Amino acid sequence: MIMTTRKFLRQLTVAATSATVLIATACGSQPAQPADGTTTVRVSQAFQSLLYLPLYVAQENGYFREQGVTVDIATGGGGTQSWTAVLGGSADFSIQDPVFVPKSHENGGPGVVVAAIQNAPSVFAIGRDGAGTTLNDPTVFQGKKVAVSPEPDTSWAFMKYLIDQKGLKNVTMVNVALGSELAAVAGGQADLALSFEPTVSQAVVDQGLKVVYSFPANPDWYPFAFSSLTTTEKYLQDNPKSAQGVVTAIAKASKFIYASPEATIDIAAKYFPDLSREVVAAAVEREIDAKGYAEDVTVTKESWDRNMDISLFTKNIAAYPADATSYENNVNTELATRARDALEAG
Repeated sequence: MIMTTRKFLRQLTVAATSATVLIATACGSQPAQPADGTTTVRVSQAFQSLLYLPLYVAQENGYFREQGVTVDIATGGGGTQSWTAVLGGSADFSIQDPVFVPKSHENGGPGVVVAAIQNAPSVFAIGRDGAGTTLNDPTVFQGKKVAVSPEPDTSWAFMKYLIDQKGLKNVTMVNVALGSELAAVAGGQADLALSFEPTVSQAVVDQGLKVVYSFPANPDWYPFAFSSLTTTEKYLQDNPKSAQGVVTAIAKASKFIYASPEATIDIAAKYFPDLSREVVAAAVEREIDAKGYAEDVTVTKESWDRNMDISLFTKNIAAYPADATSYENNVNTELATRARDALEAG
């Protein structure tokens, strides 16, 4: 999710899913295998996003090759497209909101979540006025006009849920086109805007705006399964070694981010050359401070519950808890556990 406002897939029938899978499978082909003895693994990311930084760190630091895999990264252009690539066989893994897996299960399809990529609800409120003593005081929204992307996008869903959760009064949500939230503040249409990195740091560094609220700083919202590594049960069964290698490499990359932030910023700057280094550094540091990158790539029950609560609130899933959406039927923790054990053993 680059600045990831993820437009949720609201209606997905069994027939439509089956047709998509059949068409994509017919068009898909097996990847060419490298001559160096590694196995090619195809990862489809929803967007080129700073939220997916562990993927880029693993690639640049050679962690995938250490695990015997060569990773080809493709960009789908959205969560729907990336997950469809997995269902259709043109990708082995995808990175996006993990809600697509239980949504698939509700329609009789496959899918499994194997690792956390972004473990915080990385949405921030920015405005001209400073925050209070903390960044998790929701009363900053009371009496304010808040720019959000249109329903049912992420910033709309988060703001609406927070208003209901905290009983906030006199909050007016101003629906604006995706990507124009900051312009609404600059033009006086709104007092505050919800956004993601790197837009947040661009607003702070280039426009002098301030972060006044952090969803990750709210203990009711953290941890949160915001972006995850997803695949199918069949891929895990047919490719256990490659699957483990991918998860272990990403786990190692996540640890590197916290241990070596300056080197991490160097990698991020390479992947986002149109941004100034100051903006990239601010964005990475904010994500680190928010513990957005998963220090342990295990998707926990707590983080899953929070995503499903929002997904049910936005009617993106039919029911929770339910067999199709349950943690036990959607999340595989074995690969992440083995990755953690291997890294701790050195």
